[in-house]
Amino acid sequence: MRQIHVSSLTSSRRIRVADDKGYFPVLVRAADNALMAVFRDGAAHMGAGGYLVASRSTDLGLTWTEPVVVVNTREYDDRNPAVGVARNGVITVAFHANGSYGPSGEYIKDRRTPRSLHTGIVQSADNGRTWGDPMLWTDATPWDGMSPYGRMLTLADGTMVMSIYNGGSYLLRSRDNGQTWGGLTLTGTDTNESSYCVLPTGEWLCAGRKQRESEDQRILVRRSSDGGMTWSEPTPFGVNKTLPADLLALSNGSVLLVYGYRTPPFGVRARMSHDNGRTWSETELVVHDSALSADCGYPSALVADGYVIIVFYDAGRTTHDAPDGTGAFCELVRIAESELISVF
Repeated sequence: MRQIHVSSLTSSRRIRVADDKGYFPVLVRAADNALMAVFRDGAAHMGAGGYLVASRSTDLGLTWTEPVVVVNTREYDDRNPAVGVARNGVITVAFHANGSYGPSGEYIKDRRTPRSLHTGIVQSADNGRTWGDPMLWTDATPWDGMSPYGRMLTLADGTMVMSIYNGGSYLLRSRDNGQTWGGLTLTGTDTNESSYCVLPTGEWLCAGRKQRESEDQRILVRRSSDGGMTWSEPTPFGVNKTLPADLLALSNGSVLLVYGYRTPPFGVRARMSHDNGRTWSETELVVHDSALSADCGYPSALVADGYVIIVFYDAGRTTHDAPDGTGAFCELVRIAESELISVF
């Protein structure tokens, strides 16, 4: 595998988005053309005090506003955002509300113990500057307790599509700008955190993280020719512990797959496909390779004004069970799309 470090690209810039926070970032472009990143604050990878915040950039990621609170229920660990921008400009954040903590804040890992898990949404009508009151779905809702993931799709007809998982990867759809959701559709029983993109051919591509029960922890790629209703058998991508991923369709028709790299040197990497995700480049772009542990990655990427912009987190010196996010950070790498395409 040929490797190219992002620092060798003349157009690349590395920018710090946030310090002492930043887990699970999701990057979108608001209707006013600002970039918006939603990520975790108040706790480390796990922690009862976790909540979600948003930061905006009006200069293509070079500078970022102080984060504002998106949702903080206080009763739950608010985590795992999925973010989408509706055709009318309203931004929806779906989140996982995890109440699986004891009286001293200890995480309850025993699956036999009753736990409080919910799924909710919250919206912004002013491009992410302020946020409304969150709504939690009820136990009677089939997807309540599932975990959202990544950037939502907004299709040409205005339909919004959300990635969500629990014991498999699923899709939810909204036809009223994120107000209500339904049409729960299975993508695969063998994956969880899954990213989707619509190809220029009209096909859909999915890159899903293989379930943790397997020793072979990598990405499974699937295709759909009917708008995400049914999916092909999976094709494995990469080597063990390359996960989770984000898919990005580029302006020349290529597809970029950006993924966490959870073997030393820990960080984030990317490969490209020129045949709609059927095969992947033998060139690997090293985006980040200085993380201190496998608690890193969760990249989110988009194209804006000729740049490919990738955000990710690094837990830094914190540990998985640290009570807060001190030492963690969210970082951004920006590359001219034309130079990135030339690398592959």
